Amino acid sequence: MMSDSNLSSLSYSVYLKFLAVSDSLVLSEAVFQQTQIRFNLPMVADTNDALCKLVIGYQLLTKFLSPWLVVGLTLDRFVCVCFPLTRGIFCTMKKATAVCSCMIAVVIVLLIPNLVVANLKYDRCQSAGQVTYYFMFLNLIVSTLLPCVVILVFNIVIIARIRRSNEFRNTFIRNRAESTKDSSTRPLVLISILAFVTLLPVSTSDVVFVLLLLLKTDRKAALLSNRLWPALHIIYLLNFTQNFFILMASSQNYRQIMKRKLGCFFYKWKQTRHNAPAPSVGSIVNADDSPMSVATSNTTPSEMPDP
Repeated sequence: MMSDSNLSSLSYSVYLKFLAVSDSLVLSEAVFQQTQIRFNLPMVADTNDALCKLVIGYQLLTKFLSPWLVVGLTLDRFVCVCFPLTRGIFCTMKKATAVCSCMIAVVIVLLIPNLVVANLKYDRCQSAGQVTYYFMFLNLIVSTLLPCVVILVFNIVIIARIRRSNEFRNTFIRNRAESTKDSSTRPLVLISILAFVTLLPVSTSDVVFVLLLLLKTDRKAALLSNRLWPALHIIYLLNFTQNFFILMASSQNYRQIMKRKLGCFFYKWKQTRHNAPAPSVGSIVNADDSPMSVATSNTTPSEMPDP
């Protein structure tokens, strides 16, 4: 959808492309992990140290990257709405690509300590020692709380600015139905808001879980984790599945683009089937019969052996 000519030149399409890849990686990892658990399959991460580091790095990279890509998308909309005169300077495809690349690099650097010490211990892939607390800090602050706060603040400012702009515009228009609205910003703001909604329960649960651990109430922490984790995990996974449906449901422009893309796809598919050359009858020759036919054509009737 983002390859459409009307969207491919816009900066936010870069963030949506990165989000599509990152979210797909998160969901594929979740499906793979749950498949191993439900069918009692051997865990790939518990095979050796190399696979342990690889799996942990894959999980943490995709998990930490996706919320910050939503932050980048929100920041892009913030600049476009609140500082429209600087849009041509900051909201470009090159700068959006640079921002996404820097996010990937920073996340990789933050995960290096955890990857170094991750290894098999008692036949289980896990991190050791003080790095566990470092990972808890990353998971609590960097991956959940900080993105939620940034997304919330920017969206409040964006929505307030849009409402003020609409009110100012409506003062010069007698007929309210004639007022124009920014149709491109609404679905993107919805993506940011629903990302905040789906990330907030997990971040709240992590805060409570860490507090219970610090207070040394391990039994309460275990009960909280066992009872609430399945529901909170489903809500958390919704963050990685909802973007496409938000765009489809909130904007007629995206629905028309998708309809046109699917129409072109089916048209090309029908044209390909229609233009495919049909094999002629004379061209179908059995490979086993071809030597006999050649021998027969080059042999006179008198030379033919008796059957």
